[in-house]
Amino acid sequence: MSDPSAPIVRVRDLCKSYGELRVLRDLSLDVAPGEKVAIIGSSGSGKSTLLRLLMTLERPDSGEIEVDGEPMWTMGEDGRPADEAHLRRVRVKLGMVFQHFHLFPHMTVIRNVMLAPRIVQHEPREELEPRARKLLATVGLEDKADAYPAQLSGGQKQRVAIARALAMSPRVMLFDEVTSALDPELVGEVLGVLRKLAKETEMTMLIVTHEMNFARDIADRVLFFDQGSVLEEGPPEQIFTNPREPRTREFLTTILES
Repeated sequence: MSDPSAPIVRVRDLCKSYGELRVLRDLSLDVAPGEKVAIIGSSGSGKSTLLRLLMTLERPDSGEIEVDGEPMWTMGEDGRPADEAHLRRVRVKLGMVFQHFHLFPHMTVIRNVMLAPRIVQHEPREELEPRARKLLATVGLEDKADAYPAQLSGGQKQRVAIARALAMSPRVMLFDEVTSALDPELVGEVLGVLRKLAKETEMTMLIVTHEMNFARDIADRVLFFDQGSVLEEGPPEQIFTNPREPRTREFLTTILES
């Protein structure tokens, strides 16, 4: 049984490069159970790469990730490289919502939400469907259960994607710039769902975002990424009101004036 006081996500000395481009540089951080962490920084600073490594969509060059006390990329007492079965078992503890929705166009909304639990966790339909409808209600789309993705707005599709990720009952939710592909008038409805999850649940959330007011409102802690590492971190009031690092001040000045 895991220690409830221990970090639910622990990253140690994580490095990742693409060719000559070093994206993460000896990155180390801990995330507490139930903590809401906003990750900010300029494009290319390594924010999304961290989430992709957490979801095992990319493999680190070196370093380690632990989720709920369990190493992700190694297994056994001898620390041998993790096999696919081990990766799947650790990965199921995390859910991720991407910039783009990736819904199955030939499936109704409720079938999109139910698909992964039915295939991965073998949940019976009669138990899963009421829970899927409840999740759609959570994201404000209970009336769209039988609609198809082509009948939805971008904001609605993203809210379905959030419900779909929640259907796997992850311990940790990762959100990667979930409003960046939306028209400006649709951003608010998606951020409203994230605010609700942040305020009303004990779920651990890591949120990569350029929405600074949103980050200030919902985060317990803000991480400012720069050139593949955490240059500065702290509570939102400190980061947004009195950042210590000149690079943090420069970034916030640029993005808040744009």
